[in-house]
Amino acid sequence: MHLLPTQWAWPPLILLAVMLIARVVGVDSRNHLDLARTDNRLTRLPFFGGGVGHLLRYLHPLAMANPPSPPRGRINELRSELDANYVSYRGAQLWKLNFNATRGSSMEEEEPEAETESEELELGRQLDHDSSPDAQFNEVVALFGESGGALGVNRQSLLLWRSVSVPELTGLSGLPLALLTLNSSELVATTFEGLQWLSPTDLRRYDFLSPGSSYQINRRYRNGSHVRRYYGHQLWKVHETRLAQPQLRAFWWHFGSEVWNINQDGIDILIEQRNVADARKFMEKVGFSYNIMIDDIEAAIDETYVEVPAVEHPLDAVRNGSLPWMERPGTLMSWRRYHDQADIQQFMQTLLEHHSEMVEIIQIGVTRNKRPMEVIRVSNGNPDNWAVFVDAGMQARDWLSPAALTYALSKLTHLWGQGQLEKAMRGIDWYFLPLANPDGYQYSRQTDRLWTKNRAHDPATGCYGVNLDRNFEYGWGGTGSTSSPCKNLYRGPKSFSEPETRALRSFLTGLREYLGAYVSLGGYGQAIAYPWGDADYVTENQHDLKHVARRAVLALRRLNQAEYSSGTSYRQKLARPGNSADWVQDRVGGQLVFDMFLKDQGRYGYLMPPHYIVESGEEVFEFLRIIAQQLQ
Repeated sequence: MHLLPTQWAWPPLILLAVMLIARVVGVDSRNHLDLARTDNRLTRLPFFGGGVGHLLRYLHPLAMANPPSPPRGRINELRSELDANYVSYRGAQLWKLNFNATRGSSMEEEEPEAETESEELELGRQLDHDSSPDAQFNEVVALFGESGGALGVNRQSLLLWRSVSVPELTGLSGLPLALLTLNSSELVATTFEGLQWLSPTDLRRYDFLSPGSSYQINRRYRNGSHVRRYYGHQLWKVHETRLAQPQLRAFWWHFGSEVWNINQDGIDILIEQRNVADARKFMEKVGFSYNIMIDDIEAAIDETYVEVPAVEHPLDAVRNGSLPWMERPGTLMSWRRYHDQADIQQFMQTLLEHHSEMVEIIQIGVTRNKRPMEVIRVSNGNPDNWAVFVDAGMQARDWLSPAALTYALSKLTHLWGQGQLEKAMRGIDWYFLPLANPDGYQYSRQTDRLWTKNRAHDPATGCYGVNLDRNFEYGWGGTGSTSSPCKNLYRGPKSFSEPETRALRSFLTGLREYLGAYVSLGGYGQAIAYPWGDADYVTENQHDLKHVARRAVLALRRLNQAEYSSGTSYRQKLARPGNSADWVQDRVGGQLVFDMFLKDQGRYGYLMPPHYIVESGEEVFEFLRIIAQQLQ
C-alpha cells in the first residue's frame, strides 16, 4: 500500500504538537513573571494555532483567562504571550497615606468610648503625636506588612472606593485610619496625560473622574449650554509694536478677535479657531515673527479652575506651611485656587470678626445686579494717618489681582495682630476694594471666562457690559475705546455712567484731604505705571512717582527675581483713555498714584494658573510696603 504525500505530513505535525505541549507544560512550571517573558516566537504571532478562541481573546483583551494556578489570578494570556516585557499588576492599588499632623483631616477620628490598653491604640497615638511624618510612614508600612498575613487578606484583592472611609479592619486598629485615604485623581490624571499623545484632541474632555478634568470643572462652575467655549482658540504674541504698519493693522482686522496686551515684547492677539490656518499663511507671507503662547484657550481656562495641593505647590514656603496667614480659621479662602465673590465676602467678614478693633467694612455702592461693593478698612484709628486706597478686579477676567490683594490683606492683618508689622505700615489707613466689578467677575466665573466688562444692558443693541476702565471722566472717549456697546472696549454712553465707577468717584472724593496713595491692581504685563496715559505729559509729582516705582522694581527683583518695568502708562504702551488712575491724579490729587499690572508678560495672559497667586500676593504686599515707607 502506497501512502499519499499528504499522509506523510501527519507524523511531523504530531511530533511538533507533542513538542509544543511539552514546552507549554514547562512554561506553566515557572512563575507568572517568567511566563510573561516567553521566547517562543510562534506564540507571538497573532492567532497562531489559537483558532476562534484566540481571536476572541484578541478582540476582548480584558476577558478572563483560565488560570492554571491561583497566584496568577486574572491575567491576559494574549498580552503576556505577545509582549516579552509584560508584567501584570491586575488587582494592585494605589493608596495615599497622609502623614501630616499639622493639617486637619477630612475625617475626624472618633474618641474611644472607653479607655483601652491595647498596644495598637498606643501605637496610633504615637504615630499621631510623637513621630515625624517619615517615621510614621515607616512604622505603618512595617505594621501593615506584619498584619497582612494575620488578616488573611491578599493584598491584590483589597478593594477601596474613592471618597469612602477606610473600614475598621481587625489587626489594623493601631493605624491612624483617619489619615488613611484613597485618592485616585492623581493616577487618573497621569493616565490621561500618558495617553494624550495618541489623540489629537484634549482627552480631559472625556475624563469624568479626576477633579481637575474638564467634566468636573464644567459640572461645578460652568454647567450649561449658555457657557461660552473657546476650543481651538489661540493666543499669539506678534513681535512687532509699530501699530501704524498697514500689514499689522490688516492682520489685526482680519484675523485677531481681540488684542489682550501691548508691551515691550510685542502684541498679544487672540486668534479664533476658524482663523488660525489663514493667520499662519498671512504671517508666512508678510514675514512677521510670532510665538503661539497658548495653543488651546479652552484647555488653559480649565487650568484656572483647579486647586493646587499644598504638597505640590512650587513655593517651598507653601509646602512646609511657613505662611500662617494662608490658614485662616473660619474662612474658605486658601489662595491655592481662585474663589467666587461669596468666598471673598465671607473672608472679609471673618477678618471683621477676628480683628474688630482695627477692621471695618464699608459698603460704598451696589452694582446693577444688586451686588454690594464692599471696602475693608484696616487702621489703628489715628486721625493723622495717610490713607492708601487699593482696588482690584476692574477687568472681570482678571482673577489674579483680587486673589493677590486678598492675600496681601490676610498677611497685613495677621502680622498686625501678631505685633510683627513694621511701623510704617501700621501708620496707614488701608482701604481695600478686592472686587471693583463684582457682576462681571461672577459672570466670568460661571459663563464666559474671558468676559471683561460689567453687566450693564444696552436696550438698543441687546448687548451687555461697559468697560469700567474706560468709563472715568479724564480722557473719556479717546483713542483706545469704542462707542459700540458690543465691543470689549465699550466706554459707556457717558463718563461715570455705571454704578461701580460712580461709587468709586464718591468714595475717593471723600478721601481727598488725606489720600496719600491710590493703587489700581490689574492684569497683566508686570509693570508699575503712573500718569499720564493719554499723552507724554509730565505730572507735578512725577519725581516722587518715578522714585517709588524704581524702588519697587528693585525690591520685587530681590523678592523673587520678578522683572517689572516702570514708567508712565503712555510710554509703556499701557494707555487707556478714561482709566481710574489718570482721573485720581487729575481730580483727587493723591500724592502717589499707580497702576500695578501683575504677572505675567504674555505666557498665560489673563489665564494665570492659581499657583501664581501666592507669589503675586507677596509682590503686592512688598509694593504696599514701599509706598508706606515713602509716605512716612
